Amino acid sequence: MEYKMSEVLYQKIREDLKAKITQGFYSQGSKLPSETKLQAYYQVSRVTLRNAVDGLVKEGFIERVQGKGSFIRKPHKVNRLIRESSVESFTKVAHANGLEPSFEILKIDQVNCPKQFQGKIGKSIMLYIQRLCKVDGDPIMWENNYYVLPRFEQLSNYNLEGSIYSILQKHFGIKNLYSDDTTLSMSPSNLKNSKILNRTIGFPLFKLETIVRDENKDIVHAGIHYIVSDRYQFKI
Repeated sequence: MEYKMSEVLYQKIREDLKAKITQGFYSQGSKLPSETKLQAYYQVSRVTLRNAVDGLVKEGFIERVQGKGSFIRKPHKVNRLIRESSVESFTKVAHANGLEPSFEILKIDQVNCPKQFQGKIGKSIMLYIQRLCKVDGDPIMWENNYYVLPRFEQLSNYNLEGSIYSILQKHFGIKNLYSDDTTLSMSPSNLKNSKILNRTIGFPLFKLETIVRDENKDIVHAGIHYIVSDRYQFKI
């Protein structure tokens, strides 16, 4: 019980500090008050305070400089231009913003087609590839893609810690990809995606649902992606 209370407390402190940063109370480039002052202000232990600050360091709001202290920084956002029917890989978008992407494979399996896509794909078995997409080590997108079988059955044999679209073009003969029936909405983070994306419960996420087709209008995959709003923005 004591551990859970401490965990909830540092999350509240993290959110309060984050609000002060985003609202300009602590300006970009300024130095965060010392641990002693923050401990006194929040009336918490050093461990609890450090856990809160560590979370903001991971999210890119605070930067620690050895021997000098902690400073407020503005996270570099990934900008993605939304054009009609456009499809761009996470790798391409990150590189276009001067950032280095990386990927963590969370799950590969064969599953039933999600209900929201069955109207176009049917109740078929699909290759499910779940990845965590990162920028400079910070989780940005929880990617859930469902590939059509048996066409892409061998996709799981390739190295998927990079651009999957490049693999599709190089090894599966796909020339062009375009999106169909794409929906972008906001979704508060729940317990599951909070743990995956390293954000607090209730944190605002983009939810992107789409169906991707090839140049012959054949479905390649369906996707459900959860994207952090503090490091990613869409331009229409």
